Amino acid sequence: MNEEKKHIIHEKQRYVSIIYRNRKLLKVNVLILSIGLALSYLGHEGIGEPIIWLGIIIFGYATVSILMAKKQLKQ
Repeated sequence: MNEEKKHIIHEKQRYVSIIYRNRKLLKVNVLILSIGLALSYLGHEGIGEPIIWLGIIIFGYATVSILMAKKQLKQ
């Protein structure tokens, strides 16, 4: 195999690993958001709101990392 083909395969493997990691992260994120919403609903806003913000930050991180991986794969 030439070097260019190896590089393309390596980049695709990195992209797939990022997608796989982010899927796991987003599953955990749903759990975090549901706990935050449940605590806020039950009247514990002091604990629930920071947990909700943590979930939003994790979602943003996962979204940005997917977009960056797609951009690098296209180049």
